[in-house]
Amino acid sequence: MRLLTHNALRNNAADAKGKGYPLKIIADEIRVDDHEEKIHNPEQEIAFMKGILGMIDWSTLVSGAADLGLDSIPAKLTEEMASDDGFLKVLYHILMNVRVVQGKLVCPETARVFTVQDGIPNFMLNEEESENVRI
Repeated sequence: MRLLTHNALRNNAADAKGKGYPLKIIADEIRVDDHEEKIHNPEQEIAFMKGILGMIDWSTLVSGAADLGLDSIPAKLTEEMASDDGFLKVLYHILMNVRVVQGKLVCPETARVFTVQDGIPNFMLNEEESENVRI
């Protein structure tokens, strides 16, 4: 599970009452992919980051990264950082290449634990646990 993925995950069970975000990460195994192991295009990475930067919940990113021991991410995103290509490359690396392979995600409202196995979070709920969806 990438930190980018973690930024969007939440507990949607009815007992979370809409407050199942952000999830705390308890990692048992972390993998950091190296840029050298794959073909990468820094210009595309920067363009990607500029495109999604406004969609990232920054405080969730900071807390998720801290859960993984990455406490060098600034508490606030500034305009200068958002336009700094060097910073965007590092941010891309953190969001896309740092992965939780095995671990748990814990709901802040209910303390429900969702497992992460082989990088895949399991959010399966029983039907009676789900919130009613209104269309």
